Amino acid sequence: MATHGWDIVPTDVAMPLAGQTVNSAAFSVPKNAISMTIHTATSMGGATIKLQSLDHDTDVATEAWRDVQVMNLADGSLVALDGITENKATTIPVTATGGGVLRFVATADQSGGATTIKVDFLCA
Repeated sequence: MATHGWDIVPTDVAMPLAGQTVNSAAFSVPKNAISMTIHTATSMGGATIKLQSLDHDTDVATEAWRDVQVMNLADGSLVALDGITENKATTIPVTATGGGVLRFVATADQSGGATTIKVDFLCA
């Protein structure tokens, strides 16, 4: 296997989180991150995933997760960061996510075949 000099901050995200069916493990966006590339697994059973952000003013016992949406500056509409399909590498500017603590949510149960979603952050 070839070794490449990746200039990124790699993160492995468990899908699903232990004891969950559609929610991944939470992960933090590194300081100075510019973009993130989401490498989805090939074995998600046709499910798609979306991004959620943890409300920073939340109690650990009652975490409040919110779907991430981006404003289209051309027409003012909101576009959800969802529909990310399996076996793809999707790149998103970190400014579109708001940074912070994120997780993925699948459209179908993933507990029968746990996978890892690899996220690569390009940082300044």
